[in-house]
Amino acid sequence: MKIKKLGEYFFGRNHNSWAIWCVDSVDATGGYSGQKICNCYTFEDALRKTYQLNGWELKNITRKY
Repeated sequence: MKIKKLGEYFFGRNHNSWAIWCVDSVDATGGYSGQKICNCYTFEDALRKTYQLNGWELKNITRKY
């Protein structure tokens, strides 16, 4: 698992949809907690919005599973 930074946004599954969280605390063991920001219906929407919130450049969306 990648170590999260305070204020960084990340996304993951939330029941039948995707959700975006913002990291609000990190402990010494690498654990973190976050505040839920919003829900997205598709993986692509969640990825696009997460990159936009973090200020990262998104070139293309490739899903590997």
